[in-house]
Amino acid sequence: MNMGGPDMAPHTPPRSGAPGEPGVPLDLAEWLARQRWFAGKARSIRAAMCRDRIRVGQGTLYVVFVGFADTVGELERYLVALRAGERAVDAFDDPAFCRALLDVVRRGDEVNGDRGMLVGRPGRAFPADIPADVAARRLEGEQSNTSVVFGDRLIMKVFRRLADGLNPDLEITRFLTEHTSFRGTPRLVGALEYHAGKRGLLEHHADVGGMVTLAVLQEYVAGARDGWRFVLDRLAAGDAALDALRRLGTRTAELHAALATPTPDPAFGADTITPADVSAWAEAVRRQVAAAREAARGRALPDIPDVGGPAGLGGLVGRAKIRHHGDFHLGQTLAIDDGRDFAIIDFEGEPLRPLEERRRKHTPLRDVAGMLRSIGYAAASGRLAAPERRRWEAQARAAYVGAYREATAGAAFVPESEDAFARAVAVLEVEKAAYEIVYEANNRPDWVEIPLAGFVSATESLGRSAGAA
Repeated sequence: MNMGGPDMAPHTPPRSGAPGEPGVPLDLAEWLARQRWFAGKARSIRAAMCRDRIRVGQGTLYVVFVGFADTVGELERYLVALRAGERAVDAFDDPAFCRALLDVVRRGDEVNGDRGMLVGRPGRAFPADIPADVAARRLEGEQSNTSVVFGDRLIMKVFRRLADGLNPDLEITRFLTEHTSFRGTPRLVGALEYHAGKRGLLEHHADVGGMVTLAVLQEYVAGARDGWRFVLDRLAAGDAALDALRRLGTRTAELHAALATPTPDPAFGADTITPADVSAWAEAVRRQVAAAREAARGRALPDIPDVGGPAGLGGLVGRAKIRHHGDFHLGQTLAIDDGRDFAIIDFEGEPLRPLEERRRKHTPLRDVAGMLRSIGYAAASGRLAAPERRRWEAQARAAYVGAYREATAGAAFVPESEDAFARAVAVLEVEKAAYEIVYEANNRPDWVEIPLAGFVSATESLGRSAGAA
């Protein structure tokens, strides 16, 4: 996003909130730096400016642009919500404000702001019997998003960092809900969009953007548990949870089969993987590995074999590329009935990647690799002795992959041979571990040893596959 719009003051002064003055009534830079969902907490804010203001119920939504001292010309855009008359209270802590947003979706309202418009999009599955005074509560402990539960029936996920275009979380859940029979993901019931210009008007500033997905509204899975926490708790109780991981492998296969459903929609129709695709994917792996070497800060990482040839991703040529989850790990699942079933959630994709990249079709084996890396994280976090940790990880990987392979036998989106499957997954594990090294080095340096070990292991596996090819 270019800095071509209005000037931004280094520190946003208090504003009166009077009509025509789209300011935030607080020191915006200081307030943002204290929010858990703000992605720039570790960076010095050079400037912050409110671009738009939309009144909803007893609160106000602000579209805010932030510039940082370590970059020039680039802005990040965030959604800030404040209660009316209160200088620093997040409106999502107010049930009445949350219900007002729900009503915007329910009615399909268009709410004008000073410059843009908030639009509600009720889905086909929106329940007609949700009462106007439904209980609303904000979930705690989240990072990049804010979630609100309505009466243990619906959950609204609000995206705080905004990006132009259709968010894949909305796009994929809508496709699964309205065009497939897959019920392993909570059904989409609606969404909120922000349009930078009011209907009939066109903004020309370079910093404005177009349509943004602000929130998705889905059915709430009452009684379910976070999949990551579930697996760690089972390990602490002496249960390897292998049956649960087999079920998760089957659920993953069912998700991919649903995303491969024939459709005239070009955003979802399966395409054949070409040599050019494999070449581009291999180059992306190399770039990610190079970034990991730089982030490892002197830690030696092993060389990787040729990732684009027959001993790497080459066995994918001729198979199908489809939409996929894109950031698949145990924390993106909900364990139901003590792990007898799983729901798959959060289809945003890897948050560090551009929205356009997250919407591209790819081999769904990226999801398999992501879950295997998550199993590696669980093994390292489960307080197991080293021999037991290695044994459990091997068993867990085999349980998950075995169930996935059985459920996808004959599917056009997986390689036909076991060797080609194993080689492709190994390459994608290398890529994922490299991505994790960069993330952990920048955000949780105490955790970086986990993906470093995963990178070495995946590279060794890839080397063995190359030698056998």
